[in-house]
Amino acid sequence: MGRRRNARSKKRNRKERALTVQTHLVEVLRDSPKGPPVLAERAAVHLVKSSRRHRLPLPKDAKELVCRKCWSHHVHADAFRVRIKAGQRIKTCLTCGTVRRYGGGPGFHRRAQRSG
Repeated sequence: MGRRRNARSKKRNRKERALTVQTHLVEVLRDSPKGPPVLAERAAVHLVKSSRRHRLPLPKDAKELVCRKCWSHHVHADAFRVRIKAGQRIKTCLTCGTVRRYGGGPGFHRRAQRSG
């Protein structure tokens, strides 16, 4: 009885610690324009690594702060390019060239409703 309960509490504690680390690293990324750029770069790498190690999703507010492919931070304007095309935000990483699209564009949801 004691072993099982102990294992569950260890798992819960590990997850809680990982979540606190995630929130701290997101704060470091947000405040990175004030600090050295190396700090933000390392925080982005640690955020992705710890999230994958503990099988946690990236926080919603941090998904746009880090490139999924090269793990570089997207806080400074010289790290990425943003274009808006037909109501869709297209974000290109200038380090590795990965393209991310946010939003469905104008009338995207209306078209899905009409066809169904």
